[in-house]
Amino acid sequence: MITKKRKEVALDSNTITLLQIQANKQGRKLKNYMEYILKEKANSFELTDEYKAMMDEALDKHEKGQLKYISKQEFFNIGK
Repeated sequence: MITKKRKEVALDSNTITLLQIQANKQGRKLKNYMEYILKEKANSFELTDEYKAMMDEALDKHEKGQLKYISKQEFFNIGK
């Protein structure tokens, strides 16, 4: 089951007008159209080659025991 969360978004009236026009073209309500395009944008996320290389390196170091981890408490106490 998908849990939905509500978020407030503040947009200028010109942006709302343009989104409304696009929603009307697709036969959608404005809220439904905004949810649709945000979901499409989120799902189109692509990892960069640099990020993939960084993660591969981190996973390799993890497997070799070369990474040093700290506890959650230690993390929150950094800089205090």
